[in-house]
Amino acid sequence: MRSTKFMTTGLYGLILSGCVAGAFPAMAQETAPAAPPAQDATQNTAAKPDDTPTTTVTVEGKKAQNKIDRQVYDNTKDIDSQTGTAADALNKVPSVNVDPTGNVTLRGNSNVQVYVDGKPSVMMQGDNRAGALQSMSSGDIDSIEVMTNPGAAFSSEGSGGIINLVMRKNRKPGTSGAINANVGDGRYNASLNGARNTGKYTISGGLNVRHDERPSRGGSVMENLDANGDTLFRTDQSGQSEGKNDSVSANAGLDYNLGEKDTIGTQIAWSRREMDNDSQDTYATYDGAGAFQRGYSRTSHNTGPRDDFSFDLNWNHMGAQPGESLKTDLRFGRSTGNMTTDATNLNSDGTTDQDRRVTQSDFHNAVFSVDYVRPFGEAQMTTGIQINQDNNSFHNDATGNNAAFLRNDFAYEQLLSAAYITWQQPIGEKWTVQGGLRAEALKLDTENFGNPDITTDDTASHIDYTKVSPSAFATYALNDSTKLRFSYSHRLRRPQAQDLNPFRTYRDELNYSQGNPDLKPEETDSFEAGYEKSGKFNYQIRAYYRQTEHSITDYSTYLPVTNPDDTPVLLTTKRNFGGTKSGGLEANLDGKLTEKLSLRVNGNLAYTQFNGAVQTRDTEATTLSGRISFDYTATPKDRFQLSYFGRGKQLTGQGYTGPFGFGNFSYRHQATPKAALVVTVQDPFHTAKFTTVVDTDQIHSESSRSLQGTVVMVGLSYTLGGASSNKDGDGQWNGRRGPGGWGGPPGGGPM
Repeated sequence: MRSTKFMTTGLYGLILSGCVAGAFPAMAQETAPAAPPAQDATQNTAAKPDDTPTTTVTVEGKKAQNKIDRQVYDNTKDIDSQTGTAADALNKVPSVNVDPTGNVTLRGNSNVQVYVDGKPSVMMQGDNRAGALQSMSSGDIDSIEVMTNPGAAFSSEGSGGIINLVMRKNRKPGTSGAINANVGDGRYNASLNGARNTGKYTISGGLNVRHDERPSRGGSVMENLDANGDTLFRTDQSGQSEGKNDSVSANAGLDYNLGEKDTIGTQIAWSRREMDNDSQDTYATYDGAGAFQRGYSRTSHNTGPRDDFSFDLNWNHMGAQPGESLKTDLRFGRSTGNMTTDATNLNSDGTTDQDRRVTQSDFHNAVFSVDYVRPFGEAQMTTGIQINQDNNSFHNDATGNNAAFLRNDFAYEQLLSAAYITWQQPIGEKWTVQGGLRAEALKLDTENFGNPDITTDDTASHIDYTKVSPSAFATYALNDSTKLRFSYSHRLRRPQAQDLNPFRTYRDELNYSQGNPDLKPEETDSFEAGYEKSGKFNYQIRAYYRQTEHSITDYSTYLPVTNPDDTPVLLTTKRNFGGTKSGGLEANLDGKLTEKLSLRVNGNLAYTQFNGAVQTRDTEATTLSGRISFDYTATPKDRFQLSYFGRGKQLTGQGYTGPFGFGNFSYRHQATPKAALVVTVQDPFHTAKFTTVVDTDQIHSESSRSLQGTVVMVGLSYTLGGASSNKDGDGQWNGRRGPGGWGGPPGGGPM
């Protein structure tokens, strides 16, 4: 593999100069409401005033806090938080959905960013995110913050908003630990964690193992249409897969109090995920009259590891004024993968073809940030900088038919430099307003190395631009329990590096994919208005509207054939089209129906309209989605939870996805003050089935996929030292832990 590294001295020079500048205490400030949300685990434990206008809603089973720029959901109170994954935890948050393939949506928008402790993570980017969410333990997550209109302190990337995973960092004096083990249908996981907190320092570590098996089956029918809409030919496909994933992760952390005003912390983490997937697929093609043309059966085996490593160093300084602080954070992450696919095609004429594809990837990420906050009377200013550098490379090799066309090296370096400022100010006794401005300068260099086997030349591209994104928030207190909220933000969706890679990637004999180097960033103006009331029943109603220009969508077309007897190959790429208008109404309700029974309901009615050169025949649609959850405390030691999520038809750039539903049932028994039993039943109604329709002038296809079905998990949790577990499932965990390798600092909490 040829060298594909770019020079990185620019970032490290900026980091060094930033560290020197950050050494002056005169700059010290505290975190404002719009600053990165997660209080760093190295933060001094002394109490600080909090000027954030917050309505706290307390419900048995989950705690929600609505701040001026986000909604916060407590994950520790879910009784199966020790059993599930981060994907399971996200699936319980209103308007958030993670499908079984790991795709995340917020109010139906898939262009959403997932952060760890308020910062980008190398493991939550691109294709890595799905695997990370399905292997990260939900027990590591303390709370989940949802920002549909993020403030200027956060990256403008993600037109759908930001979901921030706040890892557990509960630090209580003494020595403590936790042991957890869970087993189910083709799945098991276990963890061992410990910590020692003397008050002056905290040292902690953890080890986690997980095994998942996720079988599925599905099929599709695809028709190639002529100008009159008649079928030229049809391709039928059916198949099944047996996916196995094994992961091991370890982490260690040290926090040290330098004095009353200064703390430093460092964390190191490593994880490995091994994928082992077997699939069998059958393809058959027919002409326009329905006569069989050709067919083949394809058996493939995908295997390979991905290793993740992260290091975090941070320093927090409290200023002379109450609420004044300076926070600096330096993070390094690396993720390497080596995926091998061996496939055999048995053709209908009795011949056999074999091929092998090897994909190697190497991702490097470095993030340096400084956040400075200072109160001015009742007002508060927050300002800061963030430098984010990605240096990634891909190497594709192949043997077998058309191997020369499958070999490719691709590399890219991205440097994103940002600066922001926000100002929060109360106006009278009723209003609190916040305005912010963020400037981001992007430099992206890509290089696609030519293939001498087919005499292609090297190609390179350079993208350099600066975008300024404003944000605004306002809260009006009607009374102590009722508020009106208004917000606006300008969001971006930058093309991923692979979206720009012009190399054609081979999926199978009938399907290729290819990037588009001419893609422009997608820009969105997002508006929201909401009403919320707390009391015996707490409810929120929010109306939202988004207008997007240069929308990015998939674009599929058949490649021309030179021989009429050949079967055309479908090429899928990315394109910009005119734009999208979307809006909707979201409602949340939670409260206690009886002394023992609690209810949570979320509903979202959304409207989407495509404008411009869109490929799909369906240009507008209304989608209804929602989630309902019941929490029943039978005895002081026994709790039950039942939840169900459903979503209606949803538009894509080429068609739509069909309705989808998924349920979950959990039971927790507190056997002793330190030991608890948890039983979880995933998809008890066996409704996790997906349908996708592509409907354009040239293509009509319908595909479906059904998953494993009902999965039962049984788990045991035992607390070592410290306080005991409680009835809400929040075992007392006094040290740092968490996924570390996901790119953010470890959190705390039993697995």
